[in-house]
Amino acid sequence: MSGWRDEGDIYANGVDIDRLLEQILSDPRLRSSKAFSTTKTYADEPIIRRGSQMDSYLPQKIGQMRELQRTPRGRTWSETRLFYEQARLMEDFEDNCPYHGQFQSYYPTYRTMTDRQLRGYFTWRARVRAGQVEQTAASFAYVYLYELLMGIGVEPGLKAFDAIEAFWKTYRQFDPGMDRYVPEWLVDYVVEHGLPAQLAVPYAHLEHDAAIAVLERAEKDALVAAPPKGRRRQPTDFAAMSSAAGEFAQAVCQLSSYRLDESRLYKERPEDVSRVLLAVYSRLALHYRGSRTQGLTETLFGLRFAVRHVMYASAVRYEPGFHEDCVYELSPTRRYVCKNGLWSCDSYHDGGARSAKLGQIVRAVDRQLRQALGYAHPLKDHAEAKYLVKIIDDEIAAYLGWKQAAAPRRVEIDLSKLAGIRSAAAVTREALLVDEEREDSAVEGAPVAAPCAQNAFGATGDGSDALGLSEDEAALLQALLDGRKYAGPGNVDLMVDAINEALFDLLGDTAIEFGADGEPQLVEDYVEDIRAAL
Repeated sequence: MSGWRDEGDIYANGVDIDRLLEQILSDPRLRSSKAFSTTKTYADEPIIRRGSQMDSYLPQKIGQMRELQRTPRGRTWSETRLFYEQARLMEDFEDNCPYHGQFQSYYPTYRTMTDRQLRGYFTWRARVRAGQVEQTAASFAYVYLYELLMGIGVEPGLKAFDAIEAFWKTYRQFDPGMDRYVPEWLVDYVVEHGLPAQLAVPYAHLEHDAAIAVLERAEKDALVAAPPKGRRRQPTDFAAMSSAAGEFAQAVCQLSSYRLDESRLYKERPEDVSRVLLAVYSRLALHYRGSRTQGLTETLFGLRFAVRHVMYASAVRYEPGFHEDCVYELSPTRRYVCKNGLWSCDSYHDGGARSAKLGQIVRAVDRQLRQALGYAHPLKDHAEAKYLVKIIDDEIAAYLGWKQAAAPRRVEIDLSKLAGIRSAAAVTREALLVDEEREDSAVEGAPVAAPCAQNAFGATGDGSDALGLSEDEAALLQALLDGRKYAGPGNVDLMVDAINEALFDLLGDTAIEFGADGEPQLVEDYVEDIRAAL
């Protein structure tokens, strides 16, 4: 085979093997000759194959890679350094020998593969780079990811990040276990290469740290506003905490083991629950400052501090040189520091878990508030600390008192009583007049013509005239008062509109409505007022 190139596709003198095979197999005389004919039965497979398709064939490039690990220099390298150097050597290599077996290794590298597996890997990798991602031996996919992390076959930086993310999102349908590792590697890649922080946001669980920061800020605000020792604490200012209470409750929904967002009371009365929660947390912050060595937020989630950070944990990766010293602010609550090639992460280190201690506080608030409101769905007691229950009850009482005092005054005017009030006022006025005033009033109010009845408004003349009604409109109104059907002249619809307009000053509402049968009828509540007015 020394006359063949590594790819096994071309003779040393330049003859095209594909063309030669096609010529041999298309010649009917050759196909019918004894060299190519037999009475035996075989499975379907090519009669003639390239040398590169033979299982025993080993491309020269793979041979060079194998030789690299046997050199004196290669023997001194670490496994990750050897993998990196071999990856650089094989960066552009492609093969055409698929592998359908299995290959599993905890830390897969080229060294851990057989020659047959290596050929299968580079065949599969060529298809992936061409956009054809297929399921393969389990560890092949991780070797490919390790190459991308080291910039093998892709430009380091944003292009490599996109390639890692795209491959993971496609291949995770075959291997969901990748979700344990790749999201963290993507965050590390953003940090190491100084890429925009928003690329890491979906994978960094920053919403958890941001929620802790909300609780931390609420605690600091409570401590700053606290009076000096020996002075009384001012009542909670519930009016000033509207927006802060909503943000606080959302943070609690992220952090509490008691699922506040699933609480019936919170769903129905979120503002009440939110304000009481924030008030209780503020009071507890003062309590912890006076009785504990740690603050409230620290007790619930631990301190924020820097710890050693291993970049790309569980991945096989080599970095040729030390990373320059830097500080990368991923969020207000998490930053990465590289010094002398060593990384550290300054953040909360609670693992992103929900707090059971916070859950106890939130549930107790929910239960006590339900009890105070007489809510139809109470919660059972869990024997919380007495000081906690007392703080909660005090803040609930203060909140309900504030809410009652702040409620707007509602004034209702019953217009149906106005006529009676006017009549009573007239009687009272008459009783308070002295004889002289009564005589003077009688003289001044004496009519020139014959006297007539005084209407309900103190005006003389017919009641319909005082209301501004025509003769026909008054007749219609009287018919409705008597429960009769109006049979007089005029357009009933227009007359009803005129009557309603005339009576609006008296009633402040519509006097006549049309029933289901289309006939006009008086609104029952105003019948007596209209009768008195007439």
